[in-house]
Amino acid sequence: MKERIYLDYNATAPIRPEAAAAVARAMEQPHNASSVHRFGQEGRKLVEDARATVAHLVGAPPAQVIFNSGATEGNNTVLHHFKGERILVSAIEHPSVLESVPDAERIPVTKDGIVDLDALEELLKAEPKPALVSVMLVNNETGAIQPIRDVADLSKKYGALVHCDAAQAAGKIAIDMSALGVDFLTLSAHKIGGPQGVGALVLGLCGITPTLLQGGGQEKSARAGTENVAGIAGFGVAAKLAAHDLPRYQQLEPLRSSLELELCKAQQDVVVHSQNVERVAGTSLFSFPGAASETLLMALDLEGIAISNGSACSSGTVKPNHVLKAMRASEDIASSALRVSMGWDTKERYIEEFLKAFEKIVKRITDKEKKATNA
Repeated sequence: MKERIYLDYNATAPIRPEAAAAVARAMEQPHNASSVHRFGQEGRKLVEDARATVAHLVGAPPAQVIFNSGATEGNNTVLHHFKGERILVSAIEHPSVLESVPDAERIPVTKDGIVDLDALEELLKAEPKPALVSVMLVNNETGAIQPIRDVADLSKKYGALVHCDAAQAAGKIAIDMSALGVDFLTLSAHKIGGPQGVGALVLGLCGITPTLLQGGGQEKSARAGTENVAGIAGFGVAAKLAAHDLPRYQQLEPLRSSLELELCKAQQDVVVHSQNVERVAGTSLFSFPGAASETLLMALDLEGIAISNGSACSSGTVKPNHVLKAMRASEDIASSALRVSMGWDTKERYIEEFLKAFEKIVKRITDKEKKATNA
C-alpha cells in the first residue's frame, strides 16, 4: 500500500505517542479531579503537573492557566466578556475570533500579512477608546509572525487590553507571555501533538478572569465542568515535548525553503505568500493561479498527500482564503491557495513526494487546458 503523507499540521498535528500513552493511562482510572478520595487526588496531580508544564511553555505562572476545550473556547470566552464594548481584531484572525465578534472593527494588514501598526494606532485614537485588541501571534495560514510586543505597547498606550491567540505559535517559537505584554493568551493541545478537545486560556496580570461556562467550582470557578483529566494529562506531555523540541522545529526552515524554491522552479507563476516577513519554520502558503485549490486538494488527496487551503474550521468546505483577501490578493490568487504545514514527524521525503505529485497534477491540468485551447 502506498504511504500516505500528512502535511497539514496547522489543522491538527498527529498526536505524539507519549501524549497518547499519557491519555490512555489516565483513562484507565475514574479520575475526577474534584473528588477528595485517592482517585480524585491522583487526577488532581495529573492536572496540576500539566498546568505547570503548559505554563512553562508560555512563560506564565501555573496559577494563571485555565484548562478548557481549546483555543476556540478560549477566544470566545475572552471576546464575549468584552461584548458591548469597542473591540479591535486583526483582519487575518481565525474564524473563532472573527465570528465570535462579527461587529468588531478590523485592523488592516500589509500585503505581506502583518498587522498595520499605523492603522492600529489610528483606530486606538478614535473614541470611544477600545476595551480590547485581539491579534494572533502566528497566522495559521501564512505562518507570519505578528509584532505582538508592538501591538501590546500601542494598545496599553491607549488603555486597551490585549488578547492573543497563540495556538499556531506554541511549539514553533519561544513564547514569554509577560515579555509580549498580553493580558489573555489562548492555546490548543492538538496543535502541538496533544489530544483534540483540550486547551487553555492563560491570564496575564490585568486582574480580569473572563468566564464563559457557569455551574461549578472547577478551575478556580473560572471554567465550570468536570476537568478532562486524560486530555489535560496528554496536553501536559505534549507541552513538555514541544518546549524541548523547539530547536528541532527550527530545522524545518531549510526544508520549507527548498519546497518553495522547487515550486517556483517548476511553475514560474507560483506565488509564495508572506515570504518577505518572518514566518514560523514549518508553514508555506502559496497560490497557483488558474487552478482552483479544491481541484488541487482533491487530486493530491488521490495521490495520498494531505494538505489544505487554509483554515480547517469550515465544516470541510473549501472557500476563498479570507487571509489573502485581507492581504489584498486577487480573487484568482486567493481561490488557488494551498498550504503545506509541517511538524514533529515530518520527513524530508514527504516534501519530495509532494513536489513530484504536485508537478504531475499541474502538468495534467496544463495539458488539458492546452488541448481545450487548440480544440
